[in-house]
Amino acid sequence: MQSFYGRLKAERNDSKPLTKCIHNVVEKLTASGTSMDQPGMLLGKIQSGKTGGFLGIIARAFDHDYQIALVLTKGTKTLAQQTVSRISSDFKTFIDDEQIIIFDIMNLPKLTRPDLKKKIIIVAKKEIKNLERVITFFSNYPALRNEKVLLVDDEADMASIRFAKKKGQSDLEQGAIALQLDSLRRQVPKISFLQ
Repeated sequence: MQSFYGRLKAERNDSKPLTKCIHNVVEKLTASGTSMDQPGMLLGKIQSGKTGGFLGIIARAFDHDYQIALVLTKGTKTLAQQTVSRISSDFKTFIDDEQIIIFDIMNLPKLTRPDLKKKIIIVAKKEIKNLERVITFFSNYPALRNEKVLLVDDEADMASIRFAKKKGQSDLEQGAIALQLDSLRRQVPKISFLQ
């Protein structure tokens, strides 16, 4: 059986530099642990192909025993829908072959036992309600907590650690989204971060 990335690469006709980048990123993610404080970074100019790169990284991560990819987008419904559409397009053959299931966390289907054996891609906006649903998802499917998870922060600027001052207080507090990501990290110990 052809690997996830081998098949995706052939379908998209990925260039040698892109393929090398994808292989290097996944090797480094699996060899050296990551965290919110020390994430893997994928840098590129606007319209340079970062989305195609991270989709290739997801496929390659699936080849390295990752079971779930969680893709965080900016907090707009339109961007979340575009992200689901783009991922569904690139992974269409895998979805058709029932190897991968993809959904927006706000439209979570009831997953069956056969669904839980597939690779899972979850798209979530970086909003409190979306991240609450991600945390609830792992609570509702406890067996998935022990799986390897790749968290891809498609718009890293909004998920960085944020501190805010509450009105009338002198102390700074960690932002709600950062706190939720910390909670997710505690709940799912085998999580790798790529920004």
